[in-house]
Amino acid sequence: MNVFKLFTALFLFTISIPLQQQPEGIHITVEKGHKKIIYYAENVTDNDLDLFFKVDSTGFRRSADRPMIETIPAKTKKALITLIPLTGKDTTHTYIAVVTKKEHNIELRKTDTIVKDVMRIDPRKQN
Repeated sequence: MNVFKLFTALFLFTISIPLQQQPEGIHITVEKGHKKIIYYAENVTDNDLDLFFKVDSTGFRRSADRPMIETIPAKTKKALITLIPLTGKDTTHTYIAVVTKKEHNIELRKTDTIVKDVMRIDPRKQN
């Protein structure tokens, strides 16, 4: 029975290590200042990278739960979001970060056609 517990603990430990690592090519840092918390993204590669970033938070002035997609230029550091805590509230914040390479993005080319279908209703003619 002890071998099973040891094997289970070892298995869970090896699975949880990759979950705690930074996204590939981007280092996310959190700076706590006086009455604010700032998230930064630093690109450590030689290529531009796109970052999908979302913060789940409670107890802050501004809702940070809206996701954002930012292009982080090569070898630069960029401020992503500033959180300002409400006075007298308990605060929690966690983030989700997904990195994609620039060449894998979906882009529109000149050969692509976009059809916009607009339906107009005249309220005077409905009666």
